[in-house]
Amino acid sequence: MILRQFCVRHGRTVLSQPSRTCLRSASSNNHVDNSMFQQSNQDLKRRDFIQGHPDDPSSILDTTQKPPTAATRRLDGAVESSANSLKGLQSEASGLSHAERIMKLDDLTTLHQRERPSTEVEGEDQPTTRLDPKNLKPTRWPRDPGFVDHWPEHGKNLHELDRYFAGYMARKHRGTDNVNRYDPAKNITNPPTPDELTLPMLLANQTHLGHATSLWNPANSSYITGVRDGIHIISLDITYAYLKRAAKVVEQVAKRGGIILFVGTRDGMRDIIVRAAKEAKGYHIFDRWVPGTLTNGQQILGQCAVQVVDRHDKKIDEYDDMLSQGRHQVARPDLVVCMNPLENEVLLHECGLFTIPTIGVIDTDANPAWVTYPIPANDDSLRSIALISGLLAHAAKEGQRQRIEAAESGKTTYQPELVQRALERAQTLVDLDVQESSSNEQSKEGATA
Repeated sequence: MILRQFCVRHGRTVLSQPSRTCLRSASSNNHVDNSMFQQSNQDLKRRDFIQGHPDDPSSILDTTQKPPTAATRRLDGAVESSANSLKGLQSEASGLSHAERIMKLDDLTTLHQRERPSTEVEGEDQPTTRLDPKNLKPTRWPRDPGFVDHWPEHGKNLHELDRYFAGYMARKHRGTDNVNRYDPAKNITNPPTPDELTLPMLLANQTHLGHATSLWNPANSSYITGVRDGIHIISLDITYAYLKRAAKVVEQVAKRGGIILFVGTRDGMRDIIVRAAKEAKGYHIFDRWVPGTLTNGQQILGQCAVQVVDRHDKKIDEYDDMLSQGRHQVARPDLVVCMNPLENEVLLHECGLFTIPTIGVIDTDANPAWVTYPIPANDDSLRSIALISGLLAHAAKEGQRQRIEAAESGKTTYQPELVQRALERAQTLVDLDVQESSSNEQSKEGATA
């Protein structure tokens, strides 16, 4: 249905859309009587209907195309050139995807041939060898986006570049990258040093969690800062101070060449204790403490050999015969680091009998008087144990470094007189054993005669 109305403002007849909905068939060109109002066949953009408001530019007179001028031609050219440049930029951006940036197989073959020393004979045509991507052994690639510039040329291959760009695009689409995140194995493989210790680090490793309030030991009241859901919360400020003090003790003992023993007998502590002992160049016990190891050590550890080293930690071979198995006095540790004092009460008691200083992780249910240097912390969490043992191992390593530096400058950080006395006592015991054995042989010979 077509309505014709006269516009008073413009003084012309326009087409308008009726108030009720018209069907497409009723408003098509076939039902328009006057050819003046029919749509031209040259118009590429067909119109189903024409807006009916008189002020709209869709009226018949307003939609009539004007003849082009020089200004309109320049504008049309500028718009067309802008559109072409935009399409070129879009195609270039799509061409820089990570799949197209991977080196081609031919380029990789040429690169390997250039890096490999030439063994070809001049004048002979050698067949071109093509590398199979399936046979390329992938190497380990770093996560630094700029590693491609510093990567050796012979290490670039299709697999590694594909893996790198896939990871790079994944991180790019993710938007953020959490750098400061918790890694459970980091405290074992790369524990922090005493200088790197912070309160957030203690909090992240669960050192503040104690036991239930019904299991607490009143001697730990000064270490507890509050209660949360029926569990005592240990003050991290006190844990930080006591842990720094224990690290200083370990450092000074290692600086003087002392023997440090790490003890942790709970499930899951084996790898932590062994790695800490290796880092500190000490000794470890992760299975169980044999009662009488210190009080009856000559019978239990008498068959173990002893080595004598100089101030540069180099072995002295001349004492091997004198300190062979069963011919020396058992050496006791100078410091014992116990990670679970509740299960090693016998160990702490024997250390007290021989005045051996001890360091222990004291939870809210343990007695801090059992050890010489308590560390108020959670002893049930492997995170807490790994952090504390790794930090103490770093402290021992620092003490040994100071001792080696002093030895290189001709100084000693310990008293050589004490070592000399120990060697003299060992020599006396060896002489007594020789005299006793010779007298026994003479008595046997007289009895047989």
